Amino acid sequence: MRGGACCSADREGARLMARVGRYGIPGFVWFLIWLVVCILIVILLALLIHHFGGASLSLKLGHFYLNIGVT
Repeated sequence: MRGGACCSADREGARLMARVGRYGIPGFVWFLIWLVVCILIVILLALLIHHFGGASLSLKLGHFYLNIGVT
């Protein structure tokens, strides 16, 4: 059944799945995994900045002043 309805449905499902070893992981699960990884990276960077005493940014563009400081 080349090009039949069942084959096109399989291709659509395969596009939303990622293969890890023998396991098929849905795209939504991959999204959640990457979301958690990004949140952990932000938290670790914040802890690192806090450990080294913080940071400050002073920016002046014409009459616009931006002062940001974190500890």
